[in-house]
Amino acid sequence: MTRAPIRPAPWTVETSRVEYTDRFLTHRMDRCLTERGNILDPYHVLELRDWCHVVALTEAGEVVLVEEYRHAAGRVVRGLPAGTVEAGEDPAVAMPRELTEETGYSADTWITLPSTWGNPATQTNRVHSYLALGARPFGGQSLDPGETIDVVLKPAGEALADLMAGTWVISGLHAAGLMLAHHYARMHAAGDPRLAPLAR
Repeated sequence: MTRAPIRPAPWTVETSRVEYTDRFLTHRMDRCLTERGNILDPYHVLELRDWCHVVALTEAGEVVLVEEYRHAAGRVVRGLPAGTVEAGEDPAVAMPRELTEETGYSADTWITLPSTWGNPATQTNRVHSYLALGARPFGGQSLDPGETIDVVLKPAGEALADLMAGTWVISGLHAAGLMLAHHYARMHAAGDPRLAPLAR
């Protein structure tokens, strides 16, 4: 007699303990019983707040980018304006704030793109992507103690070409946000000419 195949299913958490916690993250260690009857102990989980990032497009068709030292990579990385969603905060409120704090820019129109998981195997947080149109200087930056950020304006077509050519090494999450914005622009550029530079 052939047994029915075992299908993926949520694991049973038999015990759970917090190994470390601070204002940035909680490191949890679970003892898990899998759907196949295997014990995984410990299984490490990072509880993180949600993140957000934005593809901010100026009237001239440039993407507002940031260059910042990223310590785990050990190098200065160019990416999208991004930040952490505070506890209880709406991501749609967090992202305009983060754009202004990091770049000194604001935007006229905000479009919500699909959200994704940061890394659903080991992290609890979602990543919220936005497209902002009519980005323009609004004021000075308001940086955290660990931030030193250069603002870079790049024509949208060049930014996409650099990404696809592999000459722009970017966070995978930011790459996903940029491609979501590109796809949105291609779908809607006929009705909104502001999207044309990102649709090419």
